[in-house]
Formats: sequence, structure tokens, C-alpha cells
Amino acid sequence: MALTRRDVSQVIARQLMPRIMQGVQLDFFVRQGTTQTQFLLLMAIHAQGQCTMSQLARNMHVRMPTATGVVTRLVAAGFVRRIPHPTDRRQVIVTLTAKGRGFIREFQGVVRRRWEEVLRSLSATELAMFHRVVTKLTTRL
Repeated sequence: MALTRRDVSQVIARQLMPRIMQGVQLDFFVRQGTTQTQFLLLMAIHAQGQCTMSQLARNMHVRMPTATGVVTRLVAAGFVRRIPHPTDRRQVIVTLTAKGRGFIREFQGVVRRRWEEVLRSLSATELAMFHRVVTKLTTRL
């Protein structure tokens, strides 16, 4: 039987990613004093550079009061800041602070080191093939 995209995606979702992330996230969050929800919000802001509160709530699939509460805690912790929207007084823009950008860089470093451990099991040829596949997938996201 031929391997399907569903077969591969199930292996990635059920086996590969949990093993890659095993121990990385929780230890990191505890050390940083953040929750997974706060992390997801920081990543959403990072992905967009900056965003309005309404965009953030919509992208996170939460109601505005929930997003506001999480942002308030992140502001208090120094990870993000709110700035007035330049043309719409009703809107507030949320952006990462230097501390927030540092948090993201540190997390990316932790994940990078974990991937380096995992990729050691690949030959040079397999590593090159994997790189081509990852690069191709990244351009399609």
C-alpha cells in the first residue's frame, strides 16, 4: 500500500513533534515564568511583527476580554507593549519589547538545539534531502 500524506502527517503529529518538544516547552516556560497561552500569543505577535488587539483575538480564536487579559499580564511582565493605532483611536497595537524578542530568540535556540540532537541520526544525504523538503514546505506556508 502506498504511503499517503495522511500517514505522514499522523506520524509527524503523533510521534515526531511530541518527541521533539518533549521537555523543551515546559522547562522553558517554567524558567521564563510564562504559560503556554502567553507563549502562543507571543508567537502570534512575533509572526506578524505587530498586530491590533482585535487581530490577535481573532488569530488566537479567543474573545477580546481573554486576549486583553493575557496581553495585560505580558505587558506587566515586560514582554509586550501596547501602542495607540496611528489612524484609529479605537484600536491598540501590540508589539514585542526587547525582552519579548529575547524570549522568542531563546525559545528558538532551545528548539534549534533539540533539532540538532535529532538530526544527528541522519546521514549527509538524508540531511540534504530533509533540508530540501523543509525548505519546500516552508515556502508553501
